[in-house]
Amino acid sequence: MIEKKALLDLDFYKILSLIEEFASSSATKKAIEAIFPFDDFEQAERALKEFEEIKKYLDQGKELPISFFPDISELLDRAKKEGAIFESSELTQFLKVLRVLDKVAPFLDEFLNYPFLRDKIESILKTSLSIGQPYLLAILENTVDEEGNILDTASAYLNYIRKQIKITEERIKQKLEEIINRPNIQVFLQDRFITKRNNRWVIPVRMDSKGQVAGIVHDISRSGETAFIEPAEITPLSKKLEELLIEQRVEETRILKELSFEIHQISDALEREFKLLIYFDKMLSIYKFSRKFNAHAPQLSKEIMINLIDARHPVLMLSRDVVPLQIELRNKKVLVITGPNAGGKTVTLKTIGLLTAMAISGLPISASPSSTIPFVKTIYVDLYHGDSIEEHLSSFALHVVTLKKIVEEANSDSLVLLDEIGTNTDPEEGSALACAILEDLKDRGVFTFATTHLSKVKIFATTNEDIEIASMLFDEKTMSPLYKLSIGSLAPSYAFQIAQKYGFPEKLIKRAYELKGSQDKEIYKLLKELEEAKAEYNKKIDEIEKIKNSIIAEKEKLEKEISLAYEKKRKIIEEAKIEAHNMLMKLKREVNILYEEAKKADRKKLKEISLKISEFSKKLLSQEIRVPENIQIGDIVRVKTLGLTGKVAFIEDKKVKIQTDKMFVEAKIDELEKINPEQKEEKSNISFVQDEEITTKLDIRSLRVDESVPFIEKFLNKLSLSEASSGIIIHGIGKGILRDFVRDYLKEHPAVKSFRKGNAEEGGDAVTVVEIK
Repeated sequence: MIEKKALLDLDFYKILSLIEEFASSSATKKAIEAIFPFDDFEQAERALKEFEEIKKYLDQGKELPISFFPDISELLDRAKKEGAIFESSELTQFLKVLRVLDKVAPFLDEFLNYPFLRDKIESILKTSLSIGQPYLLAILENTVDEEGNILDTASAYLNYIRKQIKITEERIKQKLEEIINRPNIQVFLQDRFITKRNNRWVIPVRMDSKGQVAGIVHDISRSGETAFIEPAEITPLSKKLEELLIEQRVEETRILKELSFEIHQISDALEREFKLLIYFDKMLSIYKFSRKFNAHAPQLSKEIMINLIDARHPVLMLSRDVVPLQIELRNKKVLVITGPNAGGKTVTLKTIGLLTAMAISGLPISASPSSTIPFVKTIYVDLYHGDSIEEHLSSFALHVVTLKKIVEEANSDSLVLLDEIGTNTDPEEGSALACAILEDLKDRGVFTFATTHLSKVKIFATTNEDIEIASMLFDEKTMSPLYKLSIGSLAPSYAFQIAQKYGFPEKLIKRAYELKGSQDKEIYKLLKELEEAKAEYNKKIDEIEKIKNSIIAEKEKLEKEISLAYEKKRKIIEEAKIEAHNMLMKLKREVNILYEEAKKADRKKLKEISLKISEFSKKLLSQEIRVPENIQIGDIVRVKTLGLTGKVAFIEDKKVKIQTDKMFVEAKIDELEKINPEQKEEKSNISFVQDEEITTKLDIRSLRVDESVPFIEKFLNKLSLSEASSGIIIHGIGKGILRDFVRDYLKEHPAVKSFRKGNAEEGGDAVTVVEIK
């Protein structure tokens, strides 16, 4: 297990913060924050493959339309509990998520064409490989707005109540305006305006005259000079308004309960879809990060070796141009890096460690896609040797504590990064300790990168066959670092030359050379031998690179051919779909024409036209062959043998109970066809005229306002197609709510010529007589 402190030292969490900037939701940011190196090679490799596939998809110019969406994780946890009720503002959160899911849903099939993405999607969605809840989305769109308010369209009854509230409030305000304009009232007023106090409409009356205006005092001003009185004349209207407001709250509560139950029914499926949305947004954020930092998925290797090509530290790329790092270490497990101060040694260590941590976490790295990263299970870092005040440790003591942990725990599956090993103490003793540690790590096969200024450590590394040496290149003419790593070369620290460049006394520099002795001659002799070896090494590397480039070119050629073949196949399928769609639309237009003729025809022709429509409907059915789908409770289905449509309420032993507008119907599951609400609505526009007796009476006394609408509409349609010129709607009297709604509804209906209340023989005010145009 890799410790978080090591990742912190390597700037791993800064990288996650950079990725989070592209996220569309706080839920996605949490998922990005949770990214951590994998313990299993296959998991890490699979994550990189998933990124490669989504990158390939998006690089083609295709889109993944994810916009801002809220974190509904806690709401989904509540939704699983039966009886949970959501406020309108919480329903808005569901609405926003469902809108994004609805936009993403059409693209899901394309992702299923990629093997690794398909496996990931299947692992998240389980059985159903589809997303989106169009039925619930449609209801929410009509129920709540962006601010969390319940809309008038939430139900017909709510719309009616709110209209009555507005009418009643207008009547109250008109009456109050009339009252304050009366001369005999004006003398008692503090001011001429109407306002609300404690949700009641009032007028401001002087305190000393409050007994002169009959009414109820609902409030008093802070100064105590004004009493806010509800005149007795508007009390009946205020009472009615209060009753309407109560009815509004009751209806709103009913709507919230029904919707909350709908969400509870699909909470498990919705939770899976939300997790997939977070995954897609996370992958999209990683892709955008890769575009900004030119990052690619590297090759992941079980073999402990590394090959970084054009590698850069992403955090440094934010502030300056970064010289790309080239490093390859295959046959040896320990690399010692030398070079001057500020030459890039520490940055090289951090780049190696950071890109390794990113790759084994499934993240693309800012390097060539030809780069190879070893899969390591632990990373140990010793980059800073400052004193620890809290633990009362000196810089060297802290260094030793860290090294102790490394030599005790690191193994052949570890990556060890040691900056300035053996420093902050006596150079002789520090060098000896450093050499002993490097030898121990080498003998145990620990993948190790170390930097040093110590000459004895340099010589030890150079003379040891199993340890590689490298140096950060330095321009001796300008005395400035080149920030390039040269494998197989040994370079001095250039301390004297740099001191001379910055004006250090020449006398002291000369004396320092004398005191240093003959050690330089030995080092530079070794350096020459190493340079010769390096030249041969580079020659072989160039040959390998040419072969690799040839293979990559051939791979790209094959990928292009596969892409062209896939595109050709897609076009053929698309053309076939368009042809089938055009044929279907032609048949539907013919049916609609016949339907229009049917509305104008006399009864003698209706039967003949009805037969024609039936023939066309059979053609439509033959054109729209549907693959049987998995039927679940809550689905909207059609009973093919009966032509009825309804909602699945109960399933047992392949038998299904379906709730239609009027009744419950039982059917076998193989007799059903699943449809979505939009399909249901579309098909209902095609009416089939039947030669049957038309009743001229409709009894809706047992129904609520919102339940009565479809029956009234169907009744009016039948009357308009029959020879009868009028009909009777029986609604009863009661409180008059259903009666008033029916008559308001008839006022706006295009098929209604006129209507009136019934006479004594017909049923009086308990019925409404309708005359059809």
